[in-house]
Amino acid sequence: MLVIYVISAVIVFIIYTGAKLKLEEWFEETKMSRLRLKRNDSTYERSQVKSLCPESPNNIEISSDESDIMPTNEIIESEKDSSNPSITDTSYDEETLSKFQKSTDSIKSDEDIKEVTYNTSLKSKTSMFNWNQQGPSPKKRNMHDHSDSNSSDDFNSKPSWFKKEQEKKKHKGSHIKQTKIKDEPNNKQKEETVAQVSIQHEQMISGIKVKLPVKPYSCQVAVMNQLIQGCIKQENCLLESPTGSGKTLALLCGVLAWHDHHVAEMQNQKLEKQFQEDISRDCKSTTSHENNGEDLPESSSTKCTDYCEDYDEEEDFEDSYEKSKKIKISKIFYGTRTHKQIEQVVRELRKTSYKHKKMTILSSREHTCIQETTKNKTELCNDLLDTQNHKGCPFYNESNKKTIATFRGVKSRGLDDIWDIEDLVAIGKNEGLCPYFAARSLAEHADIIFCPYNYIVDPDIRESMQLDVTGHVIILDEAHNIEDICREVASVSFREDHLTAVASECESLMKQRAADSEIYGTLQTYSLKLVDFLKITVVDKVGYNSDNLSSPYWTGAELLELFNMNGLNEAMYTMFLGACNAAIADSNRAKEERRTFQKVLQPVISPTTKKLIEQLMFTIRMITSSEYMNDFRACVTETTVKDFKYATENTWLSSKVCTQRARTLKLLCMNPGVTFAPLARQARSIILASGTLSPTASFQSELGTSFAHVLNTGHVIPKEQVYAICVPQGPNEVKLRANYQSVNSWAFQDELGAVLLDVCESVPHGILCFFSSYNVMHTQMQRWISNSIWTKITSVKQIFIEPRYGGDLKDIMYEYRQVIEQTSGKRRGKITGALFLAVFRGKVAEGIDFKDNEARCVITVGIPYAVRKDPVIDMKLSYNDTNVKKGLLKGSEWYSIQAFRALNQALGRCLRHINDWGAVLLVDERFLMHENKENLPKWVKTMWVNQNGYNLRENLKDFVSKQKAREEKQLGITNS
Repeated sequence: MLVIYVISAVIVFIIYTGAKLKLEEWFEETKMSRLRLKRNDSTYERSQVKSLCPESPNNIEISSDESDIMPTNEIIESEKDSSNPSITDTSYDEETLSKFQKSTDSIKSDEDIKEVTYNTSLKSKTSMFNWNQQGPSPKKRNMHDHSDSNSSDDFNSKPSWFKKEQEKKKHKGSHIKQTKIKDEPNNKQKEETVAQVSIQHEQMISGIKVKLPVKPYSCQVAVMNQLIQGCIKQENCLLESPTGSGKTLALLCGVLAWHDHHVAEMQNQKLEKQFQEDISRDCKSTTSHENNGEDLPESSSTKCTDYCEDYDEEEDFEDSYEKSKKIKISKIFYGTRTHKQIEQVVRELRKTSYKHKKMTILSSREHTCIQETTKNKTELCNDLLDTQNHKGCPFYNESNKKTIATFRGVKSRGLDDIWDIEDLVAIGKNEGLCPYFAARSLAEHADIIFCPYNYIVDPDIRESMQLDVTGHVIILDEAHNIEDICREVASVSFREDHLTAVASECESLMKQRAADSEIYGTLQTYSLKLVDFLKITVVDKVGYNSDNLSSPYWTGAELLELFNMNGLNEAMYTMFLGACNAAIADSNRAKEERRTFQKVLQPVISPTTKKLIEQLMFTIRMITSSEYMNDFRACVTETTVKDFKYATENTWLSSKVCTQRARTLKLLCMNPGVTFAPLARQARSIILASGTLSPTASFQSELGTSFAHVLNTGHVIPKEQVYAICVPQGPNEVKLRANYQSVNSWAFQDELGAVLLDVCESVPHGILCFFSSYNVMHTQMQRWISNSIWTKITSVKQIFIEPRYGGDLKDIMYEYRQVIEQTSGKRRGKITGALFLAVFRGKVAEGIDFKDNEARCVITVGIPYAVRKDPVIDMKLSYNDTNVKKGLLKGSEWYSIQAFRALNQALGRCLRHINDWGAVLLVDERFLMHENKENLPKWVKTMWVNQNGYNLRENLKDFVSKQKAREEKQLGITNS
């Protein structure tokens, strides 16, 4: 017994001594870090933040860095050959730095440049709260090793002994998960993903460590630098980087690296504050004991600095840490134009090491609803969840709607850290649970939220999706059309049959809810008066060949005056607004009742009626606001509609539908700032990014928002792989000026046809040709058919034509790609590829990716100015001219910028990556003029080739032969 007693005492002593040593080590580190914070805090702010983020806008232009022009496969191979399996720690050499600095026009001090290229291999002790110092490069870790918490790096905010324990647990779990992946036969893609992120490059950019899966190009460094500065200083950015330059990867890695830093910084601030409060509280307690003359316990002390000796419980630290997680941490909203583009962004995210970030994807019901139906899924969902119908959805109720609404829930059901919407839908189908609402619930705790950017820009959608963007970072990728989208969001219309249906529904509610009859009676009266106004308004023909009718266009102030004259005066709309608020409150309350009691006590307005009266409320607020009333134009139109509704007792859902003439009140927004400026004021930072933002002059004035960081980068593709020229004339020396007068002449059409034939006979594979409109395109085609040029072209190229309606494009694109694939290896007879005739601003120009041989040449015909006689364009020009004093561009300047932005978007279709090549031909002599050339993207201007005379056929053949030889050489090197 004595021996056992002695052994037990020794074990207890060892455990106690080891724990005490660990605690003393942590407390000493904590005290030293706090001292360093006090000493370095002011220096850090001046040198790291202020110097890196100057108050004046940074207009940066980055040229492609020759030292970075290295095939991606060579970069990967070089990493594979590395004997060190740990995360690669890189910085630029002196020659590269010199080139990078020369190609950058930013305002930077020498200290800033050093910061951007900081060598992360320098060893220094990383303190708990000191962010000036960087620790040694972490050892290689499996991508599954990150925790699920909102913290970007839990280990940076916990003591060293706690880190070691957590690392053991995490490595153990990650080993199990990795083994499971390898054992599954259908997980090749997951194994590839592991391999992709096993080696990462680290780069210090704007004082923050950024990890990338490959060595970054200088233009990527520039994008990340500006983005991080914008996030740090809470400023907005305009970032233009050509397609194929790694823009998406740079955006993701840059913003997620900043977010890691931001999360740790916020947690450390919270912990430091909590720590100070605890010490202060103990000091007060100690002083109180002294004043009362009481003896302190032997373990206590009258000195506050000795407080740490009593703070020796792990639970105390855990409690403090859990409290810190409740602090307000900025999220990232990443918006793209389409759901398809979200898939591409998620693929890029899988390549990175930021798998510990919690993500979700907000998508439409059409993409996520698991109901088996041929109906419109959005309408079906609203019908099932309508409190009046008492139907409910079997996949979304109290018993199951939270099952996959948490990250723990979806992960336990096999969802990876980085997932696509199809993965969540598959789980929803297997479990019988709604993926649409699950994705929305995940957004509450997600670090990064992907969605189509109208979800962010449109305030109505934001409200319906319950998205709060206040204090968060917003990235809008492919944002070149953001001005048009913001104007469309703020524009509304009201059709007479829809207004009649609202009145009918409110009449029914008056009978069913006698106590609230005044509310619904007011809604009915206002709706019917608005219908009367539509019917008495005088309308005339819009054009000779159209049966559409329209009234004159009015300003918001003029529309308000017309309302006053027709019984819709201030007293009336004041009562209407009050009734709208009451009816909407009833609707919201009904949802809560149904959620709680599974029944609705009283009938309320339908979701469709709710949306319409909300739009009416918006209209009234705008035209009665002294700030916004003149930012709108209004008119009444009359057109033939195929879904005219005759309201019945149940109004919206069971109304009869037929083709009939209908009148509509349209309220058109002229100022996109009405939508965008409030969004920018709420967000921490907004980053607008695209391959084509040039010309950028209109963004700040049109959006009513300041952009402190503006970037225009060069292309990563070497100049010798691009042939960019202006074609001012054809082989017959006929001048080519594609304005309205010339394009309809036979001389222009014949000469353009001759140029197109020369290109088709000189360039193999795919050729894209863009026209300003469908009418211009079909006019050219008819002439070429009649003069045999069409026959000559079809002898070497199969011709495809972009359809007017996007639904028909999918099959055409499939066939086009089939032809390119079949003719890439060897000729199919005399056919060498395909010619795709398309229009600016269409899906081919802006929404389709053409890879490698699918587009070896892009031809643009003219400058795509919008139709000047279009009433909306005419009103916008007049609006800008009237508001120049408010900072808007002149109407003519705005008009020109919109045309060149559409042109520039089409030019980049044929260049997708560093090894790509292609010809860019601008057919119009106006591009010889300096002012027009200046509106082109920087990469086009830097690769511009000046020519004398017409020798297009010979030059193109020579260019193609050089590129083919280069490809064969690269292929030979790769095979060897």
